[in-house]
Amino acid sequence: MNRTILAANWKMYLNEDTSIDFIKKMSSDIESFSNSEVILFPSHTCISQVQKELKNLNDIKIGMQDCDIHTKGAYTGGVSLHGLSHIDFCIVGHSERRLLYNESDEVVKNKLETVISNGVNAILCVGETKEQKNDGNTFTVIDAQLSILPKDAISRLTIAYEPVWSIGSGEVPSNKYIEDVLSYIKNKLKSLYSDEIVEKINLLYGGSVDKDNINRLLEVKLIDGFLIGSASADFESFKAIADKLN
Repeated sequence: MNRTILAANWKMYLNEDTSIDFIKKMSSDIESFSNSEVILFPSHTCISQVQKELKNLNDIKIGMQDCDIHTKGAYTGGVSLHGLSHIDFCIVGHSERRLLYNESDEVVKNKLETVISNGVNAILCVGETKEQKNDGNTFTVIDAQLSILPKDAISRLTIAYEPVWSIGSGEVPSNKYIEDVLSYIKNKLKSLYSDEIVEKINLLYGGSVDKDNINRLLEVKLIDGFLIGSASADFESFKAIADKLN
């Protein structure tokens, strides 16, 4: 049986000291995460120190919250996939990048190609805004966001469905709603790739995930795991979610 993925997107909630404190707490209570596949996404400036603290916890993966399209060169302020060692995952197309930094589908496509071509696992985020949902355009939006996927056979891909209107709001879609969207994503993937490849692509849900709704969300059979924001940056909160999987 595959372990449930818990991808912890710390955003800018933790600095180096609080990141180290989090890892120390996790190290002393690692059994709570025995049924989880944990992927941590610290701030870029904290990744190296977090990796040092994790040296004896080989099961914990490390990812970047975002990356530059370029891997080297004169790109002031850019963060390259090659700038850090032993990166397992990179998030691409998070709604905050799309909305706050005006990243177009073309930019997301280029970042996805950069991540995959450099041998790093990509987590591609897709999801609709409240306005798009209310206008009945959820599937149209999802379809457009998935249109950037390469047509050739791929590996190292995870899709995270994060309804923008749910992130940080405490408002979580019904299981039926999530299942309908994930089914749409799954069918889209089947139209592009072989069944063998599709079965290797994990589907995550993200958006106001916490200890109080995790059991209900686990009832959605297509969910392979969760991309968790603020609730993952507090150790006790993150542990409480993991404990529900044991």
